Amino acid sequence: MTAASTLNESSFPIRWDDPAEAERPWFQDVMHFPLPETPMNATLFQPAFAEGASRAISKLSMPLTGLDAKVHNGYLYLGPRMATGTPEEMEARMAEMQLRIMELCPTILRDWRETFEPEVLRRIQRILDHDYASESAVGRAQFVVSLRDVWDIHMRVNIPVMGATFGLEEMLTTILGDDVLSDARLLLQGFENKSTDTGRAFWELSRWVRTNPGLQSAVLGARVRKGQVEMDDGPWHDEFMARWQAFLETYGWRSDQFGVMACKTWREDASTPLMQLKNYVGQEDSADPFNIVKAHQETRERVTREIEARLPEPVRPQFEGLLMMAQQFLPISEDHNFTIDQRFTATMRHALLKLGEALAAEGVLQDPEDVFYLQFAEIEQLADEGPRGSLDSNVQQRRRERGRQATIRAPLLIGTPPPADVPPDPLVTKFFGFGHVPSEDTDVVTGHPCSRGVVTGPVKVVLTLDEAGKLEPGDILVCRMTMPAWTPLFGVAGGVIADSGGPLSHCAIVAREYGIPCVAGTVNGTQVLRDGMRVRLDGDTGIVNVLHESEHKG
Repeated sequence: MTAASTLNESSFPIRWDDPAEAERPWFQDVMHFPLPETPMNATLFQPAFAEGASRAISKLSMPLTGLDAKVHNGYLYLGPRMATGTPEEMEARMAEMQLRIMELCPTILRDWRETFEPEVLRRIQRILDHDYASESAVGRAQFVVSLRDVWDIHMRVNIPVMGATFGLEEMLTTILGDDVLSDARLLLQGFENKSTDTGRAFWELSRWVRTNPGLQSAVLGARVRKGQVEMDDGPWHDEFMARWQAFLETYGWRSDQFGVMACKTWREDASTPLMQLKNYVGQEDSADPFNIVKAHQETRERVTREIEARLPEPVRPQFEGLLMMAQQFLPISEDHNFTIDQRFTATMRHALLKLGEALAAEGVLQDPEDVFYLQFAEIEQLADEGPRGSLDSNVQQRRRERGRQATIRAPLLIGTPPPADVPPDPLVTKFFGFGHVPSEDTDVVTGHPCSRGVVTGPVKVVLTLDEAGKLEPGDILVCRMTMPAWTPLFGVAGGVIADSGGPLSHCAIVAREYGIPCVAGTVNGTQVLRDGMRVRLDGDTGIVNVLHESEHKG
């Protein structure tokens, strides 16, 4: 029996487009896409991401020829295409990649802010400014087809700083040993970024709300109806609504799920941001989660001096150079996520909904939201030939199929595992966190130690942000993954346990910024742990112990 066949069970049948694909490893991207894809995401978003990533890989001379994204039974799998050649050729390719990273990395944050981000914002503005009102469904379909993706930019700004971060960690562990890793990650913390900006904006709004007892009571009693906040009237009502709308205009171009165009944005459905505001309103000023930022900066400076003093003098200039490049990682990681992964995706949703509205008006679809259950090829056909009758039967069948797929537990790896003698790719292990073997002990969950500290408390399993309202201050958040929309929860949680992700994932980065312990990449945390269980979470070792009654008392 081949390795490929042992991974592909009958409950998860796989149809390979090319038999050669089965000879490659493919890992499920649980960290970004834990749920089944809609047809539009599978046929528009994912191919665009893979093509953009492949362009960036080529420009950076990586030891890959590209990246493929395939959807099997609704679930996304990523498959890197490895470059081949003689040892001499591969060594030369690696040297060329390192040279490119060293050329690009010193100014990559400035390049992002001055060149790349403005280009993304121009593309976003083009979509928002488009004159949809004067167009039929055909014109809107043609416009959607004309839109350019941004995923080459996404990879071009991320890969160099990741490479510098991996290089810094490799240098330090080679000289000082693996024990230095926890300290090394403290060197990257305490930098301003748009994820913490979002959380701070929530906090500042909550502080203003608390200045007026009547307003505070009204906000805590507010509800969402048809996507919008409704609250008791009062002399503060209009000013609150003005501040709330200004907040959403800046921070509401995001949804609860990463890269899912079918998911409503916060501007369309305020349930999640209202819930997160209420969480903050309920906390005293002394609980300010951002008091820790200055401490992070001081810690970073102290640890930098300590590590540098431990290094042999001849390598200190190399350390300083790598450190300068790696310290761009946090703002690049979080800021690109804010502008590309969230805002650009939300803007693409806007364009597709405009098309859906026209198709519903012309009887092709029943509801504008049905557009996300079309395939991109169908939109291309609409752009070329115009509507050819109702597509409702296709849409309803695909909705049912996606519901069925949601009941499947997809394997983490399909195809053929990489050879045992191939060194693990740091992108796969440190970012995606893939490869951890979960504990078989039902009283122990293990993963990557991602943020220091030990905390004991009750867990709350939150699979989607719809469930985040049950999280109370001090609870330990257990989740499949976290994305930027989840960031304010870190100001409430006492610690985080995530099924996916590694020490350089969003979950780990934000946990360190908020100063709470984190264990990620557990694989099975959401399966083993249940609401109300008390656990001891050790972010230094990556071990989570379920506590029983005698241990509670102890």
